[in-house]
Amino acid sequence: MTHPSETWPAGAPAAAALDDARERLRRLGARVTQPRLCILACLIGSDEALTHQAVLDRIPATGEAIDRVTVYRVLDWLVEQGLAQKRAGNDRVFRFSLVEHEAARAQVHRRHSHFHCTRCDRTFCLDDGSVPAGLDAPRVPSGFAVEHVELTVNGICAECGARTEPARQAAPAQPE
Repeated sequence: MTHPSETWPAGAPAAAALDDARERLRRLGARVTQPRLCILACLIGSDEALTHQAVLDRIPATGEAIDRVTVYRVLDWLVEQGLAQKRAGNDRVFRFSLVEHEAARAQVHRRHSHFHCTRCDRTFCLDDGSVPAGLDAPRVPSGFAVEHVELTVNGICAECGARTEPARQAAPAQPE
């Protein structure tokens, strides 16, 4: 059988991500299966949340085919095990990202903000200090308890902005 790191498609995680995934699954006491290993390595190797399709696109062509249903099941299993988080985007498509187990990092992520590009629908993590201080404990109705504060800034990312900038410069000025 071909080792997965030898067949990763472009943009897929490297051998280090596979080793990290294998170690995390072992520490969890879970069976280390090819689908779990490959899918967890995809999340480890990505700095952005991935849709189900993005995970499918990054899985290497190994001797064992990993079908769509298996990807869904493994992603949900990773969420249940506390290794991944699942969030719906504005397009109602779920995106999965890695959750770190260290308490300090988890606490930092509890005051975390994101930038969401309204053109390409990607979401980017912003610096830890980017959440305004007033968002620590917003006012909520009596009996409600705040567990997590998240700020999402919507706009156009640099990559999408660069694609539209030449078009703006080339377009003739409209008469007033």
